[in-house]
Amino acid sequence: MLNNAKHRRSKPAAWKRAAAAGLATATVATGAAVWAVQSQAATLPVVVDSLTLSTDTPSATAPVTATAKVHAGKRISLQSLTVAVRAANGANYDFPGAIQTTLGTSQTTFKPDSRTFPAGKYTYFVAYKAGGVWKNLTPVGTFTSGAVAPAPTPTPTPSSTPTPTATPKPTPSATATPSPTATATPKASPSPTLTPTPTPTATPTPTPTLTPTPTPSASSSPAGGGPLGIAGSWRPVFADEFNSSSLDSSKWTPNWLGCPTCTTPPVTGSETAAYAPSQVSVGGGSLHLTTAKQDTVANGKTYPYRSGMVQSNGKAQFTYGAFEARIYLPAAGTTIANWPAFWTDGQNWPTDGEMDIMEGLGGDACYHYHSPSGGPGGCAPGNYSGWHTYGAEWKPGSVTYYYDGKQVGQITTGISSSPQYLILNNAVSPEGGQIVAPADMQVDYVRVWQH
Repeated sequence: MLNNAKHRRSKPAAWKRAAAAGLATATVATGAAVWAVQSQAATLPVVVDSLTLSTDTPSATAPVTATAKVHAGKRISLQSLTVAVRAANGANYDFPGAIQTTLGTSQTTFKPDSRTFPAGKYTYFVAYKAGGVWKNLTPVGTFTSGAVAPAPTPTPTPSSTPTPTATPKPTPSATATPSPTATATPKASPSPTLTPTPTPTATPTPTPTLTPTPTPSASSSPAGGGPLGIAGSWRPVFADEFNSSSLDSSKWTPNWLGCPTCTTPPVTGSETAAYAPSQVSVGGGSLHLTTAKQDTVANGKTYPYRSGMVQSNGKAQFTYGAFEARIYLPAAGTTIANWPAFWTDGQNWPTDGEMDIMEGLGGDACYHYHSPSGGPGGCAPGNYSGWHTYGAEWKPGSVTYYYDGKQVGQITTGISSSPQYLILNNAVSPEGGQIVAPADMQVDYVRVWQH
């Protein structure tokens, strides 16, 4: 049980803007690789007219962009539109910048944010969510990242040509003998050496078997290959993939202050939603924390909203490690709605520390670390509504933050060594973004690793 509630702090707006401006954005190369799609029946809710990648052979460090042109058979509101990417092992590397939008019969161009891909083979496709259900669309494209072209390596064969030239020297009377041996050897060696080259053409790469993936939000294995973008040797110590039909009560309490059945007041005085177990559910491979415009009484006070929260206090807590969650954040236009957050907290605030891995402040995705030293942090530039992955590596003396596998910040002051537990909540507050209700914050998975 906490002695003190959590106190997330927002920073002055001007400081936030300056911090965001100070972060550089990546330059994106452009190229070809267009999948032309034949017109499909107008009865289909959403049709992909074309799907384009900036390159289909990127290096592992070069940003890649995707462009999709889509339309609908009739007007349809989408909770999320994304370009999903799957690695050969089923791991998910979706392009960041999924949007909430409405499509009509006119063509719409959707261009998510760019990203890099570790070396390997990938398939990609457009996916959308409507009515709480994900749909994967055709065409399915393929590309290879970090490819090296070993095809030119047959060049060693010419080095065997000098050998024949040297052999003619013994022309005393055996001139006829050397020339046949010379011609025979070179002709035999090129053909075997060049035959391996076709092997890259073994394009079982287009594994469209991945298309049936039920939702673009889930990667198949709980352990993954370790945290996204965080190097090192890791062992999994906690994971919830939310693949059942109810919340795992051995890992989570669906409320604040450890009460699994009652409606409890907000975490901070600035919040305007009480937390109720009725706003927490699991289904479709995700945890759902929903906000509703509904007067709710908690501890004798009436709040205009009610919302969902889960926390692992008394069930799972950690000192140091890598923390990661893949989260769908509700949108208000092109910014994050409300005040959703993924964070950890100790038993005595602020002495034991508070690690804000992601909180939507003023529509931005931000990170902080609170301790008796203060609450330094910053915000990442760009639109982080929709599906994104948020992670942090906490080690002695520092916390480094990663969004979609890219480092966005690091804090090296006031870092505690006390154990902290996990919290996910969809708060409503003037400190957050524009208030949207109903709003569904979804969590695909939560994972923790340690060395």
